[in-house]
Amino acid sequence: MTPERPRWPEDRWEAVSPFPFAAARGAFAGMTSSEGRIVLRYYRRPDGSLVATADFGPLSEGAPGLVHGGAILTALDEALGAAAWLAGARCMTARLTTEFRRGTPLGAELLVTTRLLRRRGRVIDLDGELVGAGGTRYASAVGRYVELTAPQLKAIFGRRD
Repeated sequence: MTPERPRWPEDRWEAVSPFPFAAARGAFAGMTSSEGRIVLRYYRRPDGSLVATADFGPLSEGAPGLVHGGAILTALDEALGAAAWLAGARCMTARLTTEFRRGTPLGAELLVTTRLLRRRGRVIDLDGELVGAGGTRYASAVGRYVELTAPQLKAIFGRRD
């Protein structure tokens, strides 16, 4: 019997790196991937939206066999921020509201979806979900991100772009 091909990424998705320079690429989930915690791989869909496959390693366990809520929150926050960066907004999280719908099993095939809701001045609002291969919705989030000014970018990342 041949094992089923993983559902994600789909054929027409383009692998992307939403954080354009080395200092920004040190995103939290990127740093935890070597520790067996959280690995996010980003893709742009043909409609331009950003999705990420999410692998939660054994060190992301909370309750036995389940992903810790903080790890889920981290994945949602980073993916929403990545969607804003991909849209050209060099930003940081101002507010993130998360709803945990059910326990997320370790080892599950998971996808984070994102959607840019609106952009007003320096404020970017997004939402997203953590879903399983069968369509199960594990968690959702609504985030507000604030675009950094050139001096803030310089102070945080050592550059203005």
